[in-house]
Amino acid sequence: MKQLWLCLFLMISLHLAGQTPLALTGTVVDGSTGKPLPFAQLIVKGTTIGTSANNDGEFRLSIPGGYENDSLLFGYLGYSPAHVPIVSFVSGPLKVKMTSVGIGLPEVEVVGLTAPEVIRKAVENLAANYGRDSVLLTGYIRVQKIVGNKLAEYAEAIVQDLKDGYYAYPGKELRKKYARSNFPMLVKGRVKSDTILVNSMGDVGRQAFCLSCPFVLDIAEMYHNTALDEADFDKYDYRMKEIPGPDGKKIYHITYDQKEKVKETLYRGEIFISAENFAIMKVVYKPSMKAFDAYEKTKYNRPFTLRGVPGWIMEMPMGENVITYGERDGHWSLSAIRNDYAMVYVNMQSGKKIRYQYKMDLVVTDCSRDAALLRSFKGDKTLGATQRWDQLAGPVDEGFWQQYNYLPVEETLQKAVRDMRDQKSRR
Repeated sequence: MKQLWLCLFLMISLHLAGQTPLALTGTVVDGSTGKPLPFAQLIVKGTTIGTSANNDGEFRLSIPGGYENDSLLFGYLGYSPAHVPIVSFVSGPLKVKMTSVGIGLPEVEVVGLTAPEVIRKAVENLAANYGRDSVLLTGYIRVQKIVGNKLAEYAEAIVQDLKDGYYAYPGKELRKKYARSNFPMLVKGRVKSDTILVNSMGDVGRQAFCLSCPFVLDIAEMYHNTALDEADFDKYDYRMKEIPGPDGKKIYHITYDQKEKVKETLYRGEIFISAENFAIMKVVYKPSMKAFDAYEKTKYNRPFTLRGVPGWIMEMPMGENVITYGERDGHWSLSAIRNDYAMVYVNMQSGKKIRYQYKMDLVVTDCSRDAALLRSFKGDKTLGATQRWDQLAGPVDEGFWQQYNYLPVEETLQKAVRDMRDQKSRR
């Protein structure tokens, strides 16, 4: 009898061991140069379990037990897919080397289609590629506020966001689109804040950034008033060439900038569109330097009060947005958004300057189109719009964050968080 119980105990132990979550960490790099590949995509082959690397190519993925004999599939524009056995990560962080695809596609101006025609086809195919019906996204969001060279606030949140779906719609209905899409619900959050330093920045520092705001940057859904909007084609100069994709298939690589004579503050950037199905794969945009003169003429109309002193003027913000998409369960969907902007404020009387930086990362970890789940979901568009995140987050639950898939906190950020905590304890 003792032998029977011992056998049963060993069988149960082995079964439970197989169900233990696995934490996979590493860095995705170019196999030739060793340089990191920012926002590389990774997924457990044959599933929808996946995430994105951060700006330094680093990733962390926690997966359920039972996948030990499977492999991770890595993808990046212009590189061959990489298959890495999951057991390779058992010994610790792994450096995943990807090979650039060299299939000899000529990097010349494309004659068959113009850039506006390719963009127009991408918008026409939004519903086919991304799904017309509603979708519930679960995302990890990280926000940093930096005043001068000091971290003033660091926030993390797991947010579920209900989207209305992807389709073409008239520009006059953009407000209606905003009203019926992006309803967020906070699953879990935590905040570390130097309240004095944040409050010293007045309304600029106290701004919470609503919980749905990161998802609104999804340019495939909110494409009007951007370089993807046909109504604005005449405001931009577009150039296009063909490049190889991760699977060797052709991708249209479009670069754009606002035209010289356009007297608006618009953008410049890049758009990557699949030549196979016209899916939008990646969009990068940043303020155009051709908008500098237009911004200079209006900046004095927006005075700020900082550190209790009025009369501060914000110079032209500098930074960029990077939005990436990937295929999940038969549809394309949002994968990651990176928003990184720095603003310099100048006091017109004293000449003093303050540099304020805002950094936001969003990584979509799950995507659901389950009808019952969508019907039962209760989101609130006011969350974060009127409250600060630390008023929403509730008690800290460190154990939760250890198990969740999220962008790893870099050593420099960890040190900044520790310094912020130490400064507060000395006060």
